[in-house]
Amino acid sequence: MRRKGGLFFIVGSARSGTTLLRTMLNAHPQVAVPPESRFIVELYRGDEVTVDSFLASLGAHKRFKTWELPVESVAQELAGRSSVPYAEAISAGYRAYASARGKQRWGDKTPRYIEHIPLLARLFPSARFVHLVRDGRDVALSYADVPFGPKSVTKAAQLWSARVSAGMSAGRSLPQGRYLELRYEELVDDPETQAKALCDFLRLVFAPEMLEPGRAHREVLKRAALYNPKVTGKISRSRSWTQQMPRSQVELFEAVAGDVLARLGYERLFPAPGPRAKLKASLGRAGLPLGRLKATPKAPG
Repeated sequence: MRRKGGLFFIVGSARSGTTLLRTMLNAHPQVAVPPESRFIVELYRGDEVTVDSFLASLGAHKRFKTWELPVESVAQELAGRSSVPYAEAISAGYRAYASARGKQRWGDKTPRYIEHIPLLARLFPSARFVHLVRDGRDVALSYADVPFGPKSVTKAAQLWSARVSAGMSAGRSLPQGRYLELRYEELVDDPETQAKALCDFLRLVFAPEMLEPGRAHREVLKRAALYNPKVTGKISRSRSWTQQMPRSQVELFEAVAGDVLARLGYERLFPAPGPRAKLKASLGRAGLPLGRLKATPKAPG
């Protein structure tokens, strides 16, 4: 018997708090959100697949392996069928993952799917999308503390603005009720209110356990916990560009992505960046890694 509840996607620019949101949802007694998949897009070749071929590709995918789920469990969900719609084959994986954890609802947390909302919305007509938005200046600071992603202000600003813009454009074009923009800052400042709004959007009953996601941190990959230490503790902000980012780098970031900050309602320190910042921004767009990011002490709290 198949369980009710369709797939939902948590998307956003990387380093925007999606791991925290995934952990909060995993703390819900009905919800299972596995590690990042990426394979939905990477394995897509058409709207219909042969089951055997799909299972072979899925089982070999390095991201699926992090789910620690036997591919045979997915095969059981598709038993007796030689070919199925691609979306149904993918959904079988999530059903199997949720079932293994005694959960009834399932979702996906893969930030880079923010660039693929149109495809995912077409494949999964009932899917809902949660776009977690974080101030790009704090996102840039966050990149300085991890061994991946851009390491300059210009590159970080370009990547953040491109992905956030893609998410807003595609998400806001969806029918009402399928897309929600959630602010990271509001989530950490008032987690109960935002968690309740999220549950309403996903048609879930709010669970107080969501406010103590650290209790469910075992559901988070060791690598994710390493680079997102806040997911195992109290919900709080981890960085503050107003305190930790040099003014010259703030001006450079805003020269590159200030229009997107403004569209989202974030206050700009430099509404009109100076000629020097504009020149650096232009050179950065041309490929020069200007404004090297440096790891900084975390903000109090």
